[in-house]
Amino acid sequence: MIQQQSASTSISVDDMRSTVNQIEKSIILSTRNEYQFLQSCQKFFNYSPPTQNILSSNQSAKEFSYHVSTKQTISTILEKDDVLPLLTENVRNQVAITQADSDLMFSFRDGIRGRKTNKQSFMIQLYVDGIGVTNPLEDMPDTFRSTLQCINLAAICYTKYLDTDEKIRKFYEPIVNDLNDLQCNGLMINKFDTQSIFSFSTIAADNLAAHELAGFQQTFSSGYFCRRCLVTYENRLLPLTDVHFIQRTHLQYNKYLNSLENDLQMKSKFGVVGPSPLNGLQNFDPTSSFPGDLMHDFYEVLGVCPLIIMAMLKEASSSKLITYNAIQSRTENFVYGNLDKSNKPPAIMVKHLNSDRIVGSAAQKYCLFRLFPIMFSDPVEHLESFKIYLILRELLDMVLALPQRKSWLPFMETLSINFQCLMLDLLPHKVIPKVHFITEYTRIIDENGPPVRYWCMRYEATHLYFKKIAMQSYNFKNIPKKLAQRQQLRQCFFLSKPYFLRTFKEASGTKQTRMHEIDSKVKILLAQRYGQQFVQSDQSLLRCSKLIHNHIIYKQYAVYVYDLEHVEEIPLFFQILYIFKFNQQWMFIVEFLNTDGFSTKLWSYKLSSYGRLGIVLPNDLKYFHKGLDLYEIDNLHVVNLTSRLTKKN
Repeated sequence: MIQQQSASTSISVDDMRSTVNQIEKSIILSTRNEYQFLQSCQKFFNYSPPTQNILSSNQSAKEFSYHVSTKQTISTILEKDDVLPLLTENVRNQVAITQADSDLMFSFRDGIRGRKTNKQSFMIQLYVDGIGVTNPLEDMPDTFRSTLQCINLAAICYTKYLDTDEKIRKFYEPIVNDLNDLQCNGLMINKFDTQSIFSFSTIAADNLAAHELAGFQQTFSSGYFCRRCLVTYENRLLPLTDVHFIQRTHLQYNKYLNSLENDLQMKSKFGVVGPSPLNGLQNFDPTSSFPGDLMHDFYEVLGVCPLIIMAMLKEASSSKLITYNAIQSRTENFVYGNLDKSNKPPAIMVKHLNSDRIVGSAAQKYCLFRLFPIMFSDPVEHLESFKIYLILRELLDMVLALPQRKSWLPFMETLSINFQCLMLDLLPHKVIPKVHFITEYTRIIDENGPPVRYWCMRYEATHLYFKKIAMQSYNFKNIPKKLAQRQQLRQCFFLSKPYFLRTFKEASGTKQTRMHEIDSKVKILLAQRYGQQFVQSDQSLLRCSKLIHNHIIYKQYAVYVYDLEHVEEIPLFFQILYIFKFNQQWMFIVEFLNTDGFSTKLWSYKLSSYGRLGIVLPNDLKYFHKGLDLYEIDNLHVVNLTSRLTKKN
């Protein structure tokens, strides 16, 4: 028996075992077979099974796709108590801020195209890739936007089935009908007795998927390779100081389609090869609904960032500044900060330099690109190609910014032109189509708002989830059906919780610390805040090394931006020394740091300590930037930001 004092209850170990066994039997009975399990999920958890649609006309070889009603998915999500108020408040807050400062851009609704939509509508964004099509509510608050439960499946099938125009039309038709219904009729949310309206915004996709779905040529090594303008492959080598390419329009696109329909011998007209299966979708424009994806244009295998890294390393080697073996050794032995470790790139091996290819994920390549001046601080200033890096880095910092400012766009345009001209001058053999795509981001932002709102980075995490399920399920008969079912069951699980979107606090690396173990300077701070008696009591405080607060990670010894000062918006930093909990409240003991200037060579802010400590509460912080690692290089302490920062007035 487990005995407890006085009036406390007791329970026998046998009774506990019996209860657990009963629960186990109940679970087994409810999942005796897959059919019973799915029926129970529909009955008790509002599980919505995917709809099976026939794509093939041949009855002997049936080909299926699986769809999930976008309307039903959104309706189920909005019926949760916490979601609709959060969405509404988020939209209102952004509108209020942009009304007070019209230069700011937070989302699609702040771009030229977004300003044409209903201001009261919620935005819906699509994503297309080799696994499926997903449809999140675009107006999710930033706190929750990156959580994978906010990305939902709309349709899935084997890619090989989409080999005719008729099959493609059948696959996308339910999606188009669903979205048009939402845009025309909206949704009645019974729990709140309110009518919600929706607008389609953009489609996130890599360049190949975008061209395939928009009806443009799917080759990028000849002809009219751009879906936004009429540049040809040969003309990509013309400096933008001397030429301006005609922008594509929806009217022009339709004229080219008519020409193709009237002349069946013509396979392509200025890069247009056929109609898009989404042409019936309201607010869809094949020339503008597929904005550039900075993940693929900047980071991926043939992105400009790894291209410039390789060019700099090759130049450093040919200039006798560093050998291939030394490059491999340096990338193998470089000590990444605790926060950057999660995206630590693979070492650049000699074989990678010989094959002219950098391996790793998009996040790993960006980490390498960002820290390159720190990792190779000795040779970079002697490289001609480092001039290209500096221009591209400044442009990328502005492209990644959230929020952005409209007043930045002219300078971004200048940076884009300088980048392209320098590439033509120094690396003409490296001017791939993506170099041209980079120069279009100024117009993309002007039309659609900040690119991080429609890039593929978080979608790729969901994509990875599907890939893992496909490999681990050992289902070789009908993988799309299994993936659609698993995704719907997963969403069913998330929606079964009391709160679909919930802020939380999660601490790790916790331990109790006695007051006498705490540094004397910290004790003085605590005494000033909580009284001398608190410090003299020698009670214990809960201490942790990592705290997740409102989905933001705070780590001991990491550096954070807490404010921007002056017209130049120079960031101010502090370093977290301790994370304590007292009276059910977390607090940070921080050291405020001096911002001594900006090192262009290292593309980093130089920081120094002047011994000023303070207590900061998580709820009092304005979020500017995720945590940063402090690096020591050339007798300097530096931090390397991932984007340009601006202040909401």
